[in-house]
Amino acid sequence: MSLELVQIIEDEPHHARLLDQYLRRARYRTNVAGDGVTGLADVIRLNPSVVLLDLMLPGINGQEVCRRIRDTSATRHIPIMMISALGSEEERISGIEMGADDYLTKPFSPREVVSRVGSLLRRTKPARDPGFATEDHGISIEEHCFVITLSGHRLTVSKPEWHLLQFLSRRAGQIVSVEELASLIWTESQFLRYRELDVMIRSLKTKLENACFGSIEIVPTVGYRYRPLMSTPKFSGNIP
Repeated sequence: MSLELVQIIEDEPHHARLLDQYLRRARYRTNVAGDGVTGLADVIRLNPSVVLLDLMLPGINGQEVCRRIRDTSATRHIPIMMISALGSEEERISGIEMGADDYLTKPFSPREVVSRVGSLLRRTKPARDPGFATEDHGISIEEHCFVITLSGHRLTVSKPEWHLLQFLSRRAGQIVSVEELASLIWTESQFLRYRELDVMIRSLKTKLENACFGSIEIVPTVGYRYRPLMSTPKFSGNIP
């Protein structure tokens, strides 16, 4: 049995049972909650490896559960996959803006959920052991918490933002194509969600500028270019 624990927060018994069965077959440990209050308490208590979060929940809705997970220092690092019957582009973008790492619409294929969970864990797992920090010319990367420190400034980013910044910083001053960055985030998606990527990039751009870490130049229809203000962050290891 895998050490990875998946917290399922889903109020529809049929969907919850399907997710639970398929994830267990894939050798994940699971815990199921049927409402937002219980689900949030389980996340805080169990510190799962990933959360599968329905949006339409009794008690506390999925949006509020997501917000509280992201606002709590002990849980903000946990990747979240939203699962919802609301599947428009606007809804997916809204989910990403809330802090979700992935978004899947109902009806879903349980096998696709298992595949996406594996992909999500691979790309959000820190390259080093939790708590390890690397330092290079005044720059430290606290990878477990996804906090970047540069010359006394601290910047907290989501896991997709961390991966984007890591990739862009390795090619600082160069334009990286939209397609390349989108495929970095959605490695197993059948389509590249450019508008969702743009939302992530703009959020990261604002955070970088507010923390005096530099900026990201948006080159319409072409790509993005990271311009560090002081020195370029150094990330060791490969992108997981």
